[in-house]
Amino acid sequence: MIAARFLPNPLSKGNLHLSFPAHPPPRSHSPLSLLRPSHFPLAVIGIASCSQLDSLSSLYSQFDASLGGIFPPGGVYPLVKNCFAFEETEGTENLDPGETLPGLVVVPRIMNRKLHIGTLLGVLCSQILAEFGSLACFWSSLFWI
Repeated sequence: MIAARFLPNPLSKGNLHLSFPAHPPPRSHSPLSLLRPSHFPLAVIGIASCSQLDSLSSLYSQFDASLGGIFPPGGVYPLVKNCFAFEETEGTENLDPGETLPGLVVVPRIMNRKLHIGTLLGVLCSQILAEFGSLACFWSSLFWI
């Protein structure tokens, strides 16, 4: 039997409760990361503005470097790291959609950005839920060694 997957209407109303911590949790809380994931940052969103002079790879490397300064290397959290690069002008030529920089999303200069950002937040939430499975596998591999 094949399981069916039902998705909500793309324009359906919903709520998303976000919190913005001022700093990452102390390292002494690491043993609680499996039991209390709500005390840890599940996702980080970077906001960037890009113009024709900006390079996506430099934006991404700056975002990645700033995350490396905040969170310990090799840590489990945050589960998802996305950087939203907003186009300043329409038809920015140097934004190469063929570049594969994981977590970098170019937000085009379109009329309905509110809908587009809502969609991006929905994708972010689904990425977080998908990463809970890998989080459980990570912790189970530690306990079964």
